[in-house]
Amino acid sequence: MKESKKRIYCYIYICLLVLGFSLPAQAINDDSEMREVYQKQMEGRDYDVAKAIIKTIEFDDTREVRADVPMEADIRYQHLQIEILTGKHKGEVLTIRHTIEMIMPGNYIFKEKDKVLIRITENAEGQIDTLKIEERVRDYANYLIIGLFVLIILLIGQKQGMKALASLIATIVLIFFVYIPGTLKGFPPILLSILISIVAIALTLFIISGRHKKTWVAVMGTASGVVIAGILAIIFGEIGQVTGLGSETSISLAYIPQFRWLNYKGILFGTIIIGSIGAIMDVALSIASSMWEIWEINPQLPAKKLIQSGMTIGRDIMGSMSNTLILAYVGTSIHLIILFMVYNITFTEIMNYDSVSSEILRAMAGSIGLMFTIPATVWISALVYLKQKPKSQKQ
Repeated sequence: MKESKKRIYCYIYICLLVLGFSLPAQAINDDSEMREVYQKQMEGRDYDVAKAIIKTIEFDDTREVRADVPMEADIRYQHLQIEILTGKHKGEVLTIRHTIEMIMPGNYIFKEKDKVLIRITENAEGQIDTLKIEERVRDYANYLIIGLFVLIILLIGQKQGMKALASLIATIVLIFFVYIPGTLKGFPPILLSILISIVAIALTLFIISGRHKKTWVAVMGTASGVVIAGILAIIFGEIGQVTGLGSETSISLAYIPQFRWLNYKGILFGTIIIGSIGAIMDVALSIASSMWEIWEINPQLPAKKLIQSGMTIGRDIMGSMSNTLILAYVGTSIHLIILFMVYNITFTEIMNYDSVSSEILRAMAGSIGLMFTIPATVWISALVYLKQKPKSQKQ
């Protein structure tokens, strides 16, 4: 087992080395100069973003009844006196006109004390030239619920909660500081997502469970399930000829000339692999831990019985976890489903849309990878545990 541990450490080290050497390298494609120009433009952007509070509303015609004006032509105004709260223009008070198109869903009608996010451009003297309201200020609500999550996980989980939080932060760091920059530099997103997933799996499980045989088993079981999910995504993605441009965000990114070269299909497959890590890891660790407890209680249990017990545990987990994975994807697509129903789009049309095919592929590949994890983890557990000497024999 020591040799296998050393081997796995070597594999992880090699993966990190590959990532380290590959990410700084520029992608070899015709758009490299365009991307450099875009990067310089972004670094030297000609506007600032700040927060402001609405002190008073000097004019407001949003409550007027205009029966003779059609909705598409109904435009209202608010004259808002605002005070800038952040940035180099902090403390300045200005009055701006806020235009409201009543036909637009979710149009912003403000009241006093509302906080808004504004975009400011300056003239040559550094004074405010133009000012536009971008959004309501919502970050405080996000910080509050994140803080509540951290507090609850630490209060309930205590030491294990701290470990879970550390593993979550490590995974987020890998995604935001390795996967995304690597993809933008031209690193193959599928290969990158597999490497990131394996490193994230190893880090998470070793932080949570420590250096234990069941942890090694869970790592190998999870890695096998994630790889299967990736292979299925690639195979059926090619059969279904998905483009990776099934969402508005991916299409918006593809419209930027400097990023048309991105491998959008590969990014889609990468999101399937990364998105399935959590559920697959949960299944693998549950099975590995349960089978370890069974073997410790009865180390004389025949291999066949141990495998049968593991499969029984896996089948019980499989139903709820596959539902969890699929319903998570369905939940994010509710608006799209409602849209199809409102416009009476036929089932044949729905099943041939790129966006729908992408979501089905995402849900099915992840779920099949999860189901494959069960027998893989069971067999790996049996092979590893049955070679281990019971505690009584060691003593």
